[in-house]
Amino acid sequence: MTPTPHDSLFKSTFSQPEHAAAALRQVLSPALAARIDFASLAAQPGSFIDDKLAASHSDLLFSARIEQAPLFIYVLFEHQSTTHPLMAFRLLEYMVRIWKGHLERHPRAARLPAILPVVLHHSDTGWTAAVAFEDVIDLPPDVLRPVAEHVPHFRFVLDDISKETDDALRARAMTALGRLVLWCFRHARRPEELVARLSGWYGVVREVRGAPGGGAALSRVWRYILNIADPAHPRELLQRLLVAAGPEAEEEIVTIADYLREQGRLAGEREGRLAGEREGRLTGRLEGQRSSLLKLLQLRFGELPEAVVARVRAADAAQIEAWTERVLTSPTPDDCLTER
Repeated sequence: MTPTPHDSLFKSTFSQPEHAAAALRQVLSPALAARIDFASLAAQPGSFIDDKLAASHSDLLFSARIEQAPLFIYVLFEHQSTTHPLMAFRLLEYMVRIWKGHLERHPRAARLPAILPVVLHHSDTGWTAAVAFEDVIDLPPDVLRPVAEHVPHFRFVLDDISKETDDALRARAMTALGRLVLWCFRHARRPEELVARLSGWYGVVREVRGAPGGGAALSRVWRYILNIADPAHPRELLQRLLVAAGPEAEEEIVTIADYLREQGRLAGEREGRLAGEREGRLTGRLEGQRSSLLKLLQLRFGELPEAVVARVRAADAAQIEAWTERVLTSPTPDDCLTER
C-alpha cells in the first residue's frame, strides 16, 4: 500500500490513461479538450507534493500533445476536510518543480512546455478558495489591474466532488471504474453510508467487472473500502458489504478481509515483539550497571553485606547512576547508598 488508501486507489486507477483521459474530458472545457491529443496521454513518474502533505494529497503527472506541441497535465487530488486558501500558490510551487525536472532532462531547452493544472477536491465544506493565482495576491482590484501583467497569471481546473449527487457522478461520461472510484471518494468520510448506498451502484460494479482487468480493479475498490472503514461493528459492516456488492464479489471481499485481519494481527505481534525486545535491552543494560556498581563497591570496601547487595539489585537506573558517582568519595557502603 502507498501512504494512504486514498493515494493507492487514486493512483492505481487514474494512472491508467484510459481512465485519466475520460476523467479529464469530463472537467475540461470542450474547446480545450478538443485540442488535446488524448491518444498521446502517458503517465510520468514522480510526485511533486511536499512530504508533510502526503497523507492528504496525491498527484499524477501526464504528458500529452496539444496542437502538436508538448503539454504536461498535472492532477492533484486533495482529500482533506477543509479548503487550502493558497492552493494556487501551492500549485505554482509544484509546477516549478515539474519544469525544473524537465530542464534537468533537457538542459538545452530554450522554452518550457505548458502545464495544465487540475485539482480534484473533496472536503466537508466544498471548495471555498480562489482558483486563480492573481486572486491570492494581496492587492485591491483597482491596484491589481495595472500590476497584473507583472505577476504570475493562471487558473487551475477544479473538479469539486464534495457536493456531487450519486446520480450526477453515475451520469458522468467516464469509464465505469472512474465513476465508481470518484463515488467512493465522495463518501469516504462515512464508510457505513458508502456501503449502504453501494447496492445502488450494482450496475456500475457489474460494468467494471465486465471490463478487461475488472476483477483486479474491484479488488482494489473492496480493499479501499475495508481499509477506510472503522465502524463500531466491523462484522456487520462486512456482511452489509457482501450483500451490497453481490455474490460475484464474495470471494474477493472475504479474501481481502482475511488478509487485512492477518496483517493487523501480524502488525500487533510485531509491535509486541519489538516492545519486548526494547524492554529486554533496557533490562539487560540496567542489570549490567548494577553488576558494575557492585564490583566497584567490592573493590573499595571488600565483602559486602547482603542488605547492600539487595539494595543495589533492586535499584532503578537513576539510583544506580547517582550511587556510582559517589563510590570513590563515600567512607562506607551505607553512606554511598544513602538517598540525598
